[in-house]
Amino acid sequence: MKNSKQKNYKNLPWYKYPWLWFVISLPASAVVAGLITVYIAQQNAPQVIIKQNKFQIEKD
Repeated sequence: MKNSKQKNYKNLPWYKYPWLWFVISLPASAVVAGLITVYIAQQNAPQVIIKQNKFQIEKD
């Protein structure tokens, strides 16, 4: 006899397995965190300072 608390996992569709969603959520959270990091890096990008030598300064 089976315990009444145990679920019969044989007949469930793939999206009803809880461990599947846990495994999918780990790489998905890494992708979201990476996209947020890229967004923050783009918003706070440092300004590029062009180094000029003395010949370029005299021309201006």
